[in-house]
Amino acid sequence: MTQDSRRPLDYPEALHPTWMEVDLAALESNFREVRRLVGPETKIIASVKGNGYGLGVAEAARVLQRLGAYAVATGSFKDALAIRRAGIGIKVQMFPGNLPQGIAELLRHDLIPSVCNLETARAVSEAAEKPAQVFIKVDCGLARLGVPVDEAEDFVRAVTALPNIIVEGLFTHLPFGDAAGLDWARSRLDRFDDLIEGLKRSGIEIPVTQSLASSGVACRLRTACNTVCTGHLLYGGLARVPPELGDLSGFRPVLKAVRSRLIHIEQHPTDKAIGSGGALSLKAGSTTGVVPFGLYDGYRPAVSGQSAAMLVRGRRVPVLYVTQEYATLDLSAVADAGLGDQVTALGTDGAEDITIEEMAKWFGGIPLNVLMSLNERLPYRYFGEAGESAPRDDLYAVAVT
Repeated sequence: MTQDSRRPLDYPEALHPTWMEVDLAALESNFREVRRLVGPETKIIASVKGNGYGLGVAEAARVLQRLGAYAVATGSFKDALAIRRAGIGIKVQMFPGNLPQGIAELLRHDLIPSVCNLETARAVSEAAEKPAQVFIKVDCGLARLGVPVDEAEDFVRAVTALPNIIVEGLFTHLPFGDAAGLDWARSRLDRFDDLIEGLKRSGIEIPVTQSLASSGVACRLRTACNTVCTGHLLYGGLARVPPELGDLSGFRPVLKAVRSRLIHIEQHPTDKAIGSGGALSLKAGSTTGVVPFGLYDGYRPAVSGQSAAMLVRGRRVPVLYVTQEYATLDLSAVADAGLGDQVTALGTDGAEDITIEEMAKWFGGIPLNVLMSLNERLPYRYFGEAGESAPRDDLYAVAVT
């Protein structure tokens, strides 16, 4: 395996048998589906923020470079450094996330800064030893980061006048997840299109213009821009928009499964109170099992009104409670459960399936919350990039902190 931010585990699976399975073939399929939706002429910037949505940033960037992504994008210098240390030369757009004093380090690693204030733009101009590309972030309504759209034309002119700067890209971000948000985004996309046209009239043509992210692409919005930046869609849709607004059926989960193994089984011949403080009641004849998958690993207890489950021998079994390093299961319905049996917390076992959307509902969040809870907590098992998924040789890899 090419050296990157991960290393082989220095202990065997038997010492902590819990892992994530990542399907790189699904990532490839999802990229091709985005390409189908946006057409062959539109550039695709692939978001790999959050350690490639929790699934390994260097592996994701390697696949996306091979598929022809114009660039990858992240706000994390750690992510960007992992890509470079893996020997991947794809363009890396840095979302705003640094102070001006950090610009020299970004340029040293051939990363493209985003600027949304003159202090950062001047820092690029002063640190660059040769003309350096930048992206300018515009705020069209999210009110998080960016130059206000009404001030953006003057800002672009000021940045282009600085020495050693090439304005490679102009972008905004308008996420939404419902019909009201779609209407909100449409009106602000028009304002960004007006900005592009105004700059063209004044003689400034920027090579990369981007206003659509995953929600806009899924809803088939059209703009004057020549680039899209997608993240949620690439990793399986992640319920970014409801089905009445956008069809996500062509996207496959990249997180294939989260699995563990039973490390303890106990028979309970009498009624008893179990759990912290004896808060739960267990009937005589019940069987419980334990997996080493708890809060520390990113698993969460179900919120009030929800009941979580895992799969053992193709059957759903209730999760009784979750502690720092363990989840305790009710195995009463699985008479033949044995020590070391595989347990599926997310994914498919036989005819049963636990989806990331279902798990997110149990946790009281959204699918992205699940991925970020698991991010860098567990070893990754990678599956093949094309055709039928097959285990990779580098089955165990873990993020170095």
